Amino acid sequence: MRSFIRLLRKRGSSGFTLVEMIVSVALLAVLMAGMMIFISPVIRSYNDNQVDNNAQNVTTCVQDYISRNIRNSYKMVIFENTSYTSIKSNSAYTDEIKKMNDFCNASGDPGLTNKSYLLKCLSLRYDDTDKRFYLWDEAVDMTANGNIKTADSKKVFADCLFSDIYVQYEFAKPKNGDYVEGGSKPEFRKDALQMTLTAYRDEDYSSMIFQGSGITELRQIKCMLADGKSEADYYANIVDVGSSTEKDIYIFYVTRNYNVT
Repeated sequence: MRSFIRLLRKRGSSGFTLVEMIVSVALLAVLMAGMMIFISPVIRSYNDNQVDNNAQNVTTCVQDYISRNIRNSYKMVIFENTSYTSIKSNSAYTDEIKKMNDFCNASGDPGLTNKSYLLKCLSLRYDDTDKRFYLWDEAVDMTANGNIKTADSKKVFADCLFSDIYVQYEFAKPKNGDYVEGGSKPEFRKDALQMTLTAYRDEDYSSMIFQGSGITELRQIKCMLADGKSEADYYANIVDVGSSTEKDIYIFYVTRNYNVT
């Protein structure tokens, strides 16, 4: 390159000629292209790792929040593959919620204050606008049979937490490790929940980048079962509503009110 430019200057050219400029730009373009060949995989790998790490952090964060809230619950029912409208339209489901609400209302004064137990609800609702499931802390009205006041419900995390990923959720009863085929032990544990969270790159939920699963022991339910109480009143009941189009999840649970006076 230098010898070529010196040759042009020996011919009487002063400064950079048009030919020199064209040759310089062409060589610079070749150099940049060569650099990008080596740099692009590094950048792509960095971006992929960043998205993967973000997916793991988000799913862990959501899972920990749900686990902390439900682990000390006394009663619980989880409605999967549904919407709140579908839950409200089924009397068996609303009766289940009402029983939990009545349990709470009977635990203290007739008014809203001094309740020993409170009915709570967490939901994982699908947003049609950006094709994501968000975690909501639902506002439960204990004066109205445990109905949800949607207008007062709040998202637990800001939308930006999920900016790079799309997450799906699934709840199940974990396998009983002591279970033996033909034995007396139940196949699934009733005092624990298994949460599986799967993160995807796209809104079609087809390109999986991370999957995490964890088991949460329901401490109070475990104590109730150990004390010989009726398990039907205390274990976590998972109801798969079975909708092929509605994929929301609602977790109703009873928790101790530690602010009671």
